Amino acid sequence: MLDVFTPDTLRALWRGAQLTLSLTLLSSVFGLALGLIAGLGRMSRLAPLRLLAGIYIETFRGTPLLVQLFFLFFALPQITGVSLPAFNTAVLGLSLFAGAYAAEVIRGSLNAVDRGQVDAARALGLSPLQTLRLVLIPQAARTAVPALGNQFIGLLKDSSLASVITVSELLLTTRGLVSITYQPVPLYLAVGLIYFLLSNAAARLFRLLERRLNRPYRVGAA
Repeated sequence: MLDVFTPDTLRALWRGAQLTLSLTLLSSVFGLALGLIAGLGRMSRLAPLRLLAGIYIETFRGTPLLVQLFFLFFALPQITGVSLPAFNTAVLGLSLFAGAYAAEVIRGSLNAVDRGQVDAARALGLSPLQTLRLVLIPQAARTAVPALGNQFIGLLKDSSLASVITVSELLLTTRGLVSITYQPVPLYLAVGLIYFLLSNAAARLFRLLERRLNRPYRVGAA
């Protein structure tokens, strides 16, 4: 079975893994930005902003990612007349999906910051934007990082759904190799191992980040 892993096969798997990582990283960055906007909108005093943020969050948390990708790839071009490349559509769909979950993580983390911190910032004359940037976000990050790390790992695995809209990420690449070599067992074991290694590497990076963010608390306690 091992003779299936020729240089061409390994190169194809490497390209698929690179595309999977690109999808995950881009979607995580855009999803985090969307999540911050939606999370702040959900906390806004303006009812229209709360309503819009709530509709976005509940829509994308309440429907399957697969349905969202199908809608963006097949239905949206018929409605708008604008057709995006498959990779861009996958990034858009994964970003919207990730942003809806990130919004609730961010909202919960911001609400977890002691209200006295906000009062102290106002007493020092900081503007609302400065309070958010200098006081709330740094403290909320300590709470949000573990949940966002789990979301990143989940998104890494969910990126395999992009194969249904013809994005040649790791899973679709492997399917193509299986159709050529007729060796599904070693190839799917290999792709499972790749996902496992990528997920564990991401988990280690987020644990390091979490320890780094919590370092001042440990020093202060000592």
